[in-house]
Amino acid sequence: MQKSGRGKRITVFFMAVFAMLAVTLCSEIPVNAAASVKNISVKAEVKASSTNAIKISWNRTSMADGYVIYRRESFTKSFQRLKVVNKNAAFYLDRNLISSKPYQYAVRAYRKEGKKNVYSKFIAVTAATRPQATTVKAKAVSSSQVDITWSKDLRTDGYRIYRRAAGEKWVLVNDVSKSSSSYEDQKVKADTKYVYAVRPYKKGGNVKYMASFKQSSLIHTPEKVSGGSSYAEFTQAQKDVMKKILYAVETGGQVYGRQDYADFTEAYTNSSAEHAITIGAGQWYATEAQRLLKLIHTKYPATWKKYDPKNYVWNDVVNKNWSTYKLDENSGRAKIIVKLISSADGIKCQDQLMYQQIDEMQKEIRKLGITEAKSVGMFINIRHQGGYGAVTRVLKKTNRPVTLDNIYKALQTDTGNQVGAYRTRQKCVYTWLKTYMK
Repeated sequence: MQKSGRGKRITVFFMAVFAMLAVTLCSEIPVNAAASVKNISVKAEVKASSTNAIKISWNRTSMADGYVIYRRESFTKSFQRLKVVNKNAAFYLDRNLISSKPYQYAVRAYRKEGKKNVYSKFIAVTAATRPQATTVKAKAVSSSQVDITWSKDLRTDGYRIYRRAAGEKWVLVNDVSKSSSSYEDQKVKADTKYVYAVRPYKKGGNVKYMASFKQSSLIHTPEKVSGGSSYAEFTQAQKDVMKKILYAVETGGQVYGRQDYADFTEAYTNSSAEHAITIGAGQWYATEAQRLLKLIHTKYPATWKKYDPKNYVWNDVVNKNWSTYKLDENSGRAKIIVKLISSADGIKCQDQLMYQQIDEMQKEIRKLGITEAKSVGMFINIRHQGGYGAVTRVLKKTNRPVTLDNIYKALQTDTGNQVGAYRTRQKCVYTWLKTYMK
């Protein structure tokens, strides 16, 4: 029996419907190619960074069966598969990384389409682990300048310097290059307490990943003392007077113009706080003693070879910790040191080092606004004996104007300290400055 025309049309319609259902049920490939996960872009972002870990996140897509995380440590290398996570994951914490190092991440969504996994496009992100915090030292060298030093990190890209006055917030001072290990802050106020922090950073893309704050000890800038030029200098005759004074009070038995170039003092002899040897007419202690010996070795190698042919002392100079370097005065090395420093070349080096230190110390003193020669000389004596802290301490006690007489009066009130307790020494220096410093 033949089917009518209407019956034929119904049959064709149902056959078409069944065909479409068969295609849909027998294949997981989307009918619309635009629905494939390969046309999706997954963008990675940095959520956090520490010295040894980086946390990333990404934009999730409902089409994903999961995500593959990739990492590379150099733009010249290929991405390496790091981790596969499920479709509900939204972040990943990458641990056990190296500090102060850049890393790049990519995340791809994947989905099983047909008989294979299909992967999305990706937008990578560059991050970096943070450097370790660095040790910072600050020193007030004048009422308007603080010198800052820190330990260098060879992998860092630079350093960011911060300053905080007592009771105030942190202030950004400057960014300096990775080759820097010191900075002169000349925007400080007189008679003010400060702490500093130097934060090394590593660049990751356009972001500077900085180390945590590790602040310096509290320092106090001295008050401003009015006066002439801060950088006037001693004449050679004035330097000679200062050298004779320092030599006399250190090893000359407090006789002006006398000194002992062959002096060798064992650790703890002068003070229980002196943990290393002291040598020479200027009583160079610890690393200063090391500095003197290096000078002799550099300027007069033949003299050094004469007295230390097997480099017993020289090996100690370059390899030992001179802040705690100890020797018995009767030891072979001690005898070599005495021969070196008391030789004609060693005496020349002692005088050269003393002149250098007088120059260094007088510049520190003059930056405080003190310019009159006798006053500068007395503070050089204080600096040489007790350090820069003693200078600022005594200066604070000194009545204005700052004169030799007023400094000497202030020293009488400096009891219980390394400087003020030495009354005979300070009286000798006072008298000699009055007599010889012109």
